[in-house]
Amino acid sequence: MFNHDPLHSGVSADTAIGASTAPGLATLWSKQLKSVHDQASPAVAFNASRNETLVYEVTYGGAASAFNASTGALVWRRTVSPNVDSSPAVYGNTVYFGDNGGTLEALNAATGAVQCTFKVPISPPAKVRGRIIGSPVVGNVDGTGPTVFFGDAGVASATEAQNAGHMWAVTGVGNTAGNCKKKWSYNNWQNKGANGTMTGVWDAAGLAQESNGTWAVVFGTSNPDSAVYALNAATGARLWRFQTAQLGDDEDVGAGPTISPPGGNGFADGVVYIDGKDGIEYALDLVTGDMIWSFTLGPGSANAIAVSTAVLAGNTLVACYAGSLFALNATTGTVIWQATPGGTFVASPAVSGAPGDQAVFVGDLNDDEYGFSLATGAQIFSAAAPGIIQESAAVADGALYFAANGTLYAYAPTG
Repeated sequence: MFNHDPLHSGVSADTAIGASTAPGLATLWSKQLKSVHDQASPAVAFNASRNETLVYEVTYGGAASAFNASTGALVWRRTVSPNVDSSPAVYGNTVYFGDNGGTLEALNAATGAVQCTFKVPISPPAKVRGRIIGSPVVGNVDGTGPTVFFGDAGVASATEAQNAGHMWAVTGVGNTAGNCKKKWSYNNWQNKGANGTMTGVWDAAGLAQESNGTWAVVFGTSNPDSAVYALNAATGARLWRFQTAQLGDDEDVGAGPTISPPGGNGFADGVVYIDGKDGIEYALDLVTGDMIWSFTLGPGSANAIAVSTAVLAGNTLVACYAGSLFALNATTGTVIWQATPGGTFVASPAVSGAPGDQAVFVGDLNDDEYGFSLATGAQIFSAAAPGIIQESAAVADGALYFAANGTLYAYAPTG
């Protein structure tokens, strides 16, 4: 899934690509994606029915594709609705993603055939469907089979005056209640603006089981609410809400949460790490929503495009803000190192490698994919791509995958 797993850890189990091998990465293959304006990040998963690992990608222009991870050979391609920003999530034999027309697609992961779809209901203020921009997260939270969680950012408008977005829970393929059926929706935002029709969800929600056994879906909201929510994943009831700093008139929480499970790094309840346009990285108690610590990444500005989800590797949290990459101590929030290679980061970082030899990969809007040592922050890899990199990378089976300007790339160690 986006950022690897439901917790958004961003850490791959791959050990072939680490700090020691990243300098030797070279192009394994590259494939055209049928669109040059892309924001969706690739997902890599082994497909049991085909007995091969596949790389899944969806383009803004409306092409969903699956490639053989080793060779780049096209396995299938399906035309879907255009205007897709949502990254694919693979669960079982199904690929899920949304589009800006308010449709959740569920495709057969082996063949690309449509298994079911769900359309967000028409929003009363503007009489159109809300945009699904964040990647879905999928899990079995109540024993009925897969449930798909995603938010919609409401209706596009210059002032965001008619957002009216929701968080949704929809049955996945194989759920005992049927495929692509609404379980619940939530939009009881504390601040909907003066006209009562604002606030939606831009980011990709995270999913975690609390220490008391409750499954929680965690996400941030847009302006003017600009808060972090945790909902009971089975029922949609609010568990807690955390208000981020209100430093200006546009303080969306557009970055997804990164979750440390209960007991991780010494915190019995678990921790939610998240930031927004206020320029602050927060560490919140997973059960209560209380703030554990905060760290100021930057001055806070809508122009910072703060939509990059952090990664958590052991006790190191890596977060991007504007043109900087920060490694923070996940327990205390203190800085371990900071890297500023020169471009603006919108993509989220990804970590791979064996413990003690891990590397962090992230692309920027200056057309470069970078690799850094997780331990020191030293730059150990760079690859120029002909176009801005908005998509996050994935690492699996000894290869680094990322997309830029309509091309999907695979890099692997030489020698």
